[in-house]
Parts: sequence; structure tokens; C-alpha cells
Amino acid sequence: MIDIDFSGKNVLLTGGGGGIGAGIARRFAVAGARVHLADLKLEMMDRIVSEFKAAGYNYATHALDITDEAAVNKLVDSIVAEDGQLDMLCNCAGIVDNNTYMDTTAETFEKVLAVNLVGMHKCIQAALKHMMPRGFGKIVNVASISARKGVPYQPAYSASKFGVQSLTQSVALTAAASNINVNAICPGFVIENSGMYETTIAKMAERRGVKSNEEMLEVLKSIVPLKRLQSPDDMGNAVVFLCSDMAANITGQALNVDGGVFMN
Repeated sequence: MIDIDFSGKNVLLTGGGGGIGAGIARRFAVAGARVHLADLKLEMMDRIVSEFKAAGYNYATHALDITDEAAVNKLVDSIVAEDGQLDMLCNCAGIVDNNTYMDTTAETFEKVLAVNLVGMHKCIQAALKHMMPRGFGKIVNVASISARKGVPYQPAYSASKFGVQSLTQSVALTAAASNINVNAICPGFVIENSGMYETTIAKMAERRGVKSNEEMLEVLKSIVPLKRLQSPDDMGNAVVFLCSDMAANITGQALNVDGGVFMN
């Protein structure tokens, strides 16, 4: 990993208890940042908290429903009041649907968009209220390769991630005059330790007539030009790079971290 020093900087990471979130959190912590981990429930972050405690990393945990605008604003304001500033925001919180389009109810569609897109919007606005007057900030949104091409069995999720890509560009144009970089990453097939991941893989295996999750992973691997799946740490490396000085002239971009499945 390239040596990046975030000592003295603070980051708010939503979805900190998930597999990808943990990989991102780990990379920020290794780089010396104070990591504010946020997820729907504190116990969802038990695993990463145990790791951070053992390693002596600088962190804080917060229970946060990103669909609650007042709660989002309160948390961001409290971080700035406590630490003096918010340097970086990584929006990783998200949920997934695993239905065919005709089986996707309006309620499901609205719920996925409320978390994956509207909730992200609320977090970005709350952060920009502090970043823009200061004239500095880094924002990275977690999209998906499902934002590159529609997915038939995840219509709401795919639509939400297309939205994340467009939102990233709009915010990048808005924030550029304030010296704020806004980018996204598009994870590919990420092996992670989470219930959402296990359910998604199992559904894919069932639809393809594959006998096990392990066999399904081999099928996915065969699709990837580099012939390997991605890890949460791969996502963390990409996010940390985009928040570093090395990416000072990168904004409004969506970086594929997928082993070559999609190429711009």
C-alpha cells in the first residue's frame, strides 16, 4: 500500500459495520485518521471495534439512521464540535434487493432508494455545510458495478447505484469551487463477511442452478479478467487514495474496482 498519512484528520464512514465498510475503515485507521464509524446499530460494528481496540486505532462509534436528516445533521455537527473539523466523508451504508423487477414492490423500491441514494444525499449536505466554508474536503461515495449496467434481479439496487453515480457528478460540480473533491468507487464482486453478501450470493447461485456459494464464487471469478475476486481492503485502498493529496485533481469520477469487469 502507498504510504498515505492522515494524521490529524477526521473521517465519517457510514456503513462502518459492513464488510466493505470495515475494509475502508481499516485503511483510514492505518493511515492515521480518526475514524468515526456509523451504522444503524452499534452492535453491527462489534467486529471492527474489537479489531480497532486491539490495534490501538483512533476511532469513535455512532448509531445512525441515515434516512433521519435531523440525526445526520446532529452527528456531523457533533463531530465538528468535538474534533474541530470534518475532513473526509465516505458514504458506504447501503441495502440490497434480490427480486425480479415484477416482484419488486413500490415499498421495496422506495426503501432501497431512501437508504442508498436519499440517505447519502442527506449525509453529503450535512458534511458540505462545514466543508464548503472551510474550503476543504474529500467525499467518496460507494456505488457499484451495478451502476454500469442494469441488473435484472436487483432493479432497485441497480437504480439507486446509477443515481449515486449521477449524484456524485452533480455534487462534484457544486463543491469544486470550494476545493472539495467528490468521487465514487464501483466495487465489483467483493468477498465479504456479511449477511447481505451471503444472501446475494445464495440467490445468484439458485438462479443459475449452481449447487453452492463456493461454486458460485468460482463462476464469478471466471467473469473477471484478472481471474480473482475483490476484497474489502481493495475498496479501502481505492477510497483512501481518492481522499489523499495524490488525487487532488480527480473529482466527479467513478472508479471501477472490479478486476476489469467494466472498462471505461
